[in-house]
Formats: sequence, structure tokens, C-alpha cells
Amino acid sequence: MRITGGDMRGRIVPVADVQGLRPTPSKVRQALFNILGSVHDFTVLDLFAGSGIMALEALSRGAASAVSIECQPKAITSLRQSCALLHLDSRWEIQQSRVEHALETLAGRSFDLVFADPPYAQGEAERLPLLLDQHRIAVDQLIIEESSRHVPAWPENWICQQSRRYGDSCLHFLLRK
Repeated sequence: MRITGGDMRGRIVPVADVQGLRPTPSKVRQALFNILGSVHDFTVLDLFAGSGIMALEALSRGAASAVSIECQPKAITSLRQSCALLHLDSRWEIQQSRVEHALETLAGRSFDLVFADPPYAQGEAERLPLLLDQHRIAVDQLIIEESSRHVPAWPENWICQQSRRYGDSCLHFLLRK
């Protein structure tokens, strides 16, 4: 898999062979970052990180730092290889943990941007905004949920500004009310 933009554009990122891991396609990543515009100096939280490609795209495009959360050991090994290969130790924090537990350790922190690519049709997309609220994690700009064609029912204090469909992927842009 290749990084599609920024300083690291064209760099190849190893992807672990993990059942259910589905890295965001390059077309979707390019569209997403075109919608977002500049992410220069942003702090990014990448939940259900998988290959880490979303954090890497943000870091390549000038994000100040990223925290990636993933629970699969093979994926974590691949993430750490990418971090070392791209010399991102000072800007990219990688945690092996389930998202619920990781959010407990991140309680009270603030992020400009949160990416989440939870497993499809397991209710994680709907629960995530509630978990962010529960752990007082501030999200300054927006949350991006990537899900299947299923449209989640968002909590009352979150609004979906827009949804964009790209093949089997749908990006939901959420803000707290």
C-alpha cells in the first residue's frame, strides 16, 4: 500500500495479513484529504488503525502527531515497522489495545481529528461517539467514521454534517453539537 500525498507520497507501507483488515482504498483516502484540506499541525487519533494508513496520510500531509490504536498483534508489528521505516518515532504513538481501554488511558486529551474504521455492522460506529464523551476526549474539528452502507444511528449530541459514499465505503463527518 502506498501513501497518496504529502512529504511521504509514494512510500510503500507494509500491511499485515490479518483476517478482516481492510485498509482504506487510495481513492477514498485522496477524496477524504481533499475534503479536509490542510491538516498541518493537527493532532490525530486513529482508532481501529489496522494498517495505520490514515495516520500516515495525515502525518505525511503535515499533522504534528498521531496516536494509533489497534488490538491485533500482527497489525501492531506492521505498524511499528512502518514507524521505524519512516522515522516517525517522535510523532507517531502506537498502542496495542482495544479501543475501549485505550480511550480510558487517553481520557481528557484533545485531538483535532479522529479517524475511526470500526468493524462493520458490530455497533462500534454508534458506540464510539458515546465513548469519546464518556472519557472527555475533546475533538476540535470533526470525527470521521468509516462504515459499510449501513447508516448508524448517532447519539443525540452528535450531528452528521455529511456522508460520502465510495463503493463499499461510506465516510461520515461528525461534529459534537
